[in-house]
Amino acid sequence: MPAELKVFLFVAAAMVFAYMALYPRLPKKTIFTMCALDMVLTAAVLLVVGLIYFGTGTAFSLILFGVPWWIFTLLCVAVVEAPLFMWFCKRWGVDLNPPVD
Repeated sequence: MPAELKVFLFVAAAMVFAYMALYPRLPKKTIFTMCALDMVLTAAVLLVVGLIYFGTGTAFSLILFGVPWWIFTLLCVAVVEAPLFMWFCKRWGVDLNPPVD
């Protein structure tokens, strides 16, 4: 199995777990609490992928050019998370506007 597929499947599994199990349990579902938890989740994903691919010289391809593992992982997170984020905000009525003081 190619390294790109392994990373993509791991990222997809982590994001699905977050949006189906972690985020619905938040007592207060706001954009700020979601962003804080998302930063922790993204850091954890980067840590796990980094433990596997850091220093190995494994090439990750984005069809036209190669990128380091961490850029590929961040792009995978963005691609997988964007539709899940929009679905979750619509489903749970999360206000995307900042609070008015």
